[in-house]
Amino acid sequence: MENAKNLTSRVRNAAITVLPTGLKVVVHARPHTVIPTFDVAVLTSAGEQHFSAVWAGKGWPADVERAIGLAPSVDAVVAVKISEGARDWLAAHRRGWVDESGNANISLPTGLVIVREARRDRVEREAPDRWTRTMLAAAEAALAGVPPTVEAIEAKTMMSRGAAANALSRLERMGLLSRSGGLRGPSSARRIVDVESFIDHYATAAAELRAKQKVIRFHRLWKDPLEDFASEVAPALNREEEQWAVTGAAASTLLAPYIGNVTIIELYVGKDLFSNREQLANTLGGRIVDKGHRIEVRELPTPVSADGPVIDQIHVALPVRVYADLMASGGRSAEAAQHLREVIDVGPRP
Repeated sequence: MENAKNLTSRVRNAAITVLPTGLKVVVHARPHTVIPTFDVAVLTSAGEQHFSAVWAGKGWPADVERAIGLAPSVDAVVAVKISEGARDWLAAHRRGWVDESGNANISLPTGLVIVREARRDRVEREAPDRWTRTMLAAAEAALAGVPPTVEAIEAKTMMSRGAAANALSRLERMGLLSRSGGLRGPSSARRIVDVESFIDHYATAAAELRAKQKVIRFHRLWKDPLEDFASEVAPALNREEEQWAVTGAAASTLLAPYIGNVTIIELYVGKDLFSNREQLANTLGGRIVDKGHRIEVRELPTPVSADGPVIDQIHVALPVRVYADLMASGGRSAEAAQHLREVIDVGPRP
């Protein structure tokens, strides 16, 4: 992440570019924030106008959603170039924006209005494909360090060769992967273009599909959620001989402690166990409820999602999956996600 001084200067310059000539702009970086956040003052002859802003990197939809998730109270985002999809998302969420290409759209109740948008090019589409489960599986494998070749992805994810080839091809069309030397064939090498951007796009797609998943909630009694889960529930899950993994706040506490009090365990289990509610309840030692739950269960999104470490007898989801789930929850969980990403490698090293 670029240092605060440089980003403060870039935010100021971006604001000056979109304002009428002669206006003064003062920008102060807020201290102790999980993402670069700024207070901006525009000095006019009639007085001062103020707004808050957060830095959103390159300005893709994933960048913007992540920034707002970590700084939900800001008025606007600032980025290198706000994409068309990001503009639509910001408009839907009533947030303004400024970018370094000289465009902006801010309208505040205080009376500050800045609108400078170039005509949109509707011919080019920034996202030619919608994410699918096979694409998520291929992305998770690549972010876990598996070479993004058809053969390697096929072996890791257990999908068909055709499905692996299609998933990688679509990720390449999105600009997330690129080929080395234009080679072709199942063993031809692709590479991740930008690991950080790949993680952001994956996390956004994972959150969208997660929101559509069925959830089963269970109540059970325990003194300490993590200790009792490790001693009582984990052995029972292991006897089922199906993949399972803990995600969310509980997983982040095991990987990179940040949230002090874990009250709900978020759990992924295999398809067969998830579809048999009675067996699942017996395994967890709980009963199904609509509210007041202590365990939240979803079907494992991909075969790779469970490929995290085992810590204190607990199978932890793939770190990048834990990151995505925390970001999807927002609030303190999003802060825990940022902490996780800073403390451990949730993707392959460049």
